[in-house]
Amino acid sequence: MSKKAKITNIINNNLNVHKCLVKDVSELHRGHAEHIEGEETHFEVIIISNDFENKTKLERHRLVNNFLRDEFESSLHSITFKLMTINEN
Repeated sequence: MSKKAKITNIINNNLNVHKCLVKDVSELHRGHAEHIEGEETHFEVIIISNDFENKTKLERHRLVNNFLRDEFESSLHSITFKLMTINEN
C-alpha cells in the first residue's frame, strides 16, 4: 500500500471525515536533505471534519499528528495541513 493510501486510511479511520484530500508533493522537495528518491516523504493534506469543532489550530494539528506518529517514525518527513470544520469550508 502506498504511503498516500495509508495516510488517507489512518485519517478516515480516526476522524469523522466530511472530506479528505492527501497530495504527495515529494517531487517538489527533490534535492532537499530529507528527500528520498522514489519514496513518498512529503504531503499536503486537507481535512474537513466537525471533529475539529471548538479546537484551536494547534489542537487540530496535534490530533492528526498523533494519528500519524508511526508514519513519521518511518520515511514520512513532512506534512502540511489545512484542517477545518464543514462551516469553515
